[in-house]
Amino acid sequence: MTLAGTPAGVPGVPDKSQAIDAEEREFRFWLRGVERRAILPLKWAILITALVFWILSRPNAWPMPVPVFALFVFYSMWNLGQSYFLYLSHIGLGQVRPLCVASYCVDVVFVTLLVLLDSRVYPSYEGASTDFYVFYFLLILRGFALFRTARANLMANTVIGVIFITSVMWQEAAVSPHEARNNMIRIVFVWLVILMSWFIVEIISRQKAEILRARENLVRSENLAVLGQLAAGVAHEINNPIGIISAYAEFLKRGADPSDPRIGDFETIHRESQRCKQIVEELLNYARPASPASESADMAELNNEVLNFLFHRADTNKVRVERVFADALPPVRMDRNQIKQALLNIYMNARDALGENGGTIRVELETDPERAVVRQRVSDTGCGIKSEDISRVFDPFFTTRHTGTGLGLSITRRIIEAHGGSIAISSKPGQGTTVEISLPVAESEEV
Repeated sequence: MTLAGTPAGVPGVPDKSQAIDAEEREFRFWLRGVERRAILPLKWAILITALVFWILSRPNAWPMPVPVFALFVFYSMWNLGQSYFLYLSHIGLGQVRPLCVASYCVDVVFVTLLVLLDSRVYPSYEGASTDFYVFYFLLILRGFALFRTARANLMANTVIGVIFITSVMWQEAAVSPHEARNNMIRIVFVWLVILMSWFIVEIISRQKAEILRARENLVRSENLAVLGQLAAGVAHEINNPIGIISAYAEFLKRGADPSDPRIGDFETIHRESQRCKQIVEELLNYARPASPASESADMAELNNEVLNFLFHRADTNKVRVERVFADALPPVRMDRNQIKQALLNIYMNARDALGENGGTIRVELETDPERAVVRQRVSDTGCGIKSEDISRVFDPFFTTRHTGTGLGLSITRRIIEAHGGSIAISSKPGQGTTVEISLPVAESEEV
């Protein structure tokens, strides 16, 4: 099946690169707000809590050691600098993510050094493990805001988990067996939180993808509705002039002398006007789809009817049609004329993809009892579709052929979906194309 040519998208729908840029800008704007309203206050709370806890746990060790003092001073200065950038300097969206990533790394270093100093270098009392491990859980939770994908979240939290295990090993020799047991429990608990965090982000990512698809479908439907109204108006206005041009061209051709050199011109005018008429009819069919009638029909019988009509002529001898129909197919609730039109569009695309050299079109029909549908696959050995065009094959006016309108597959999808079914296309350039449609079986036959 071939659909290459000058692409034409749906008016009003931004292309994919623009959508990605807009989504990235929206995410950075949201991230900047989260850093201002939640993360920075949390960081200051961590700093103050750690400082107070350190002082209270060592009432007789004041002033604090130089490394500890330097660590708190450095973290305070970093928080002051980040507060300045986010609250006072109005940092641009382009610098939001680098600043947040750097801040996250500083937080990891601060918590790790704090745990090391508290548990190994300057323990509050012998044999006790540090309580600053709780800050690792805050780092894991912060990953929800900073890392957008489940994979990135899992990778970052895995680093946190490895650092946590390493910090526990630093103090393992200095703790009692009871504390060693508690450390093992802490390790298991941290990794459970990491895996749960990954699972939650995965769920959120999938729900976000579904919402984005739903929004894209809504925008596409709205634009197609406007496009349909426009097409219907244009088609109505030009249909009569096209009919008059065609009739006059045929009249001139019949009245001309056989030797008149203008006969070829008359034939061209008549042929092109008929082509315009066909385009107008397709526009009207697309703009004003009729509601499908409801009757039970046999998909195998309907396919045989369409295939026998389309491939009976001598010029289709180079096309070999393989029919693999399962036995005892349940009837499908359908409008025979509309489904026949959809099948014609699919088969004509497959035939055109084979070109002058011909090839094979394989038609498979089977039942899916679990989903209560009849599934049909139409595969050809033609030139295939370019990977960048697969996502656009159902767009109106997207076509390959210089003589095509680009409405065939758009109408086909509308028909299939109006019947409660689905349609999908897969292809590899140079290896052919497969179109798969599914239609629900009649209710009395559902499994």
